[in-house]
Amino acid sequence: MTISNDPVRVMPFNAEFTAENGPVKVDRRSKPSELTELSAGFVDFPDGGKTDPWTLPYEEVFYVMMGELSLHLDGRTVTAAAGEVVTIEKGATVEYEGTPGTRAFFALVPADWLETMG
Repeated sequence: MTISNDPVRVMPFNAEFTAENGPVKVDRRSKPSELTELSAGFVDFPDGGKTDPWTLPYEEVFYVMMGELSLHLDGRTVTAAAGEVVTIEKGATVEYEGTPGTRAFFALVPADWLETMG
């Protein structure tokens, strides 16, 4: 992928910047850009399922595009349907669960979260 000097870019899918966490496929669209602080992309649950618990060392925001995204924490569940936004505070320990076909957009800081915290 060629990166232009333009400060505004459309970032297409690039398999080099994908990862998996159990049933979740992570597509980091901002990774090949010149962004140094913000990470953004998509999470997909093609077959549904739930991740292992994860304690967030950052704040995170999801916009659910399709399906339902459930966050399990401290014995309770918060579910967001398509069209809803859910936020997670730094330090929360959550399990992410999506119904089959769930797709959500995420944004968090830092841009290199997977390399430094994964």
